[in-house]
Amino acid sequence: MKLKFNKAVIVGPGLIGGSIGMILRQKKIAASVVGIARKDKTLTVARRRGLIDYGTKDVKRAIRGADLIVLALPVDAIKKTIKLIGRYVQSGCLIFDVGSTKREILKAAAKMLPKKVYFVGTHPMAGSEKSGPAHANSGIFKKSLCFVVMSDTTNRCALKKVVKLWKFFGARVELISAAKHDRIVAQMSHLPHLISAALVESVEKKNLKFAATGFKDTTRIAAADSVMWQSIFFSNRKEILGAIKIFESRLKKFKNDLEQNRIRNFKKQLERARGKRETVV
Repeated sequence: MKLKFNKAVIVGPGLIGGSIGMILRQKKIAASVVGIARKDKTLTVARRRGLIDYGTKDVKRAIRGADLIVLALPVDAIKKTIKLIGRYVQSGCLIFDVGSTKREILKAAAKMLPKKVYFVGTHPMAGSEKSGPAHANSGIFKKSLCFVVMSDTTNRCALKKVVKLWKFFGARVELISAAKHDRIVAQMSHLPHLISAALVESVEKKNLKFAATGFKDTTRIAAADSVMWQSIFFSNRKEILGAIKIFESRLKKFKNDLEQNRIRNFKKQLERARGKRETVV
């Protein structure tokens, strides 16, 4: 199976989308790479850095003749864009997204896209608290994990092609259902971000000047784009609420041991946590 495309379109050539565009151009996987963005500055930076061949705000013009479309936007924007491009996308086109939740996006794709347009949901677990095309780089996916969602309705040829693409980008691929994906990322990605933000909000601003390595490492992700993360939290609301409930119960146990001066129980909890953390590669 050859990874060759005539025209690839990156909707949102920022950190992740721009990095994909860079690889597509450098490795000559696509004859041309077009970027779509709302801001002229985004397109200008993406073009100057070699992430795209040219950019436009005109969606209809951009996707005309495209055989690959990458949706690299916040979750809510991905759903809206699926509805928009469904009117113009050509038969046989392969589309994949990089959104942080999957169930709502896959529902939108099944409802809004023509039958002979092939959609595959993906989620690369790579990136940074920094955003925008200025921070894109071709090595961002190396040795990272990328979830690729499969269901009974997923076109098997399209699925294989997307898996091959992500492996070519340098990622390890995990095939997964949308429901399982959203449950996992609620615990492993979304909850940590929410806790990070809550921790920052728990500290008096005047004391932030004393922040050392532990605080900085723990709260680094709280500096990420708030619009993107708001979209993520509310699109995976049910799973995140479940993860918060579990976290609250664990925090309460620590709190109770402190209140009751149960030193031995408190130490056991710390030891269990350390043991579990040491299993993380």
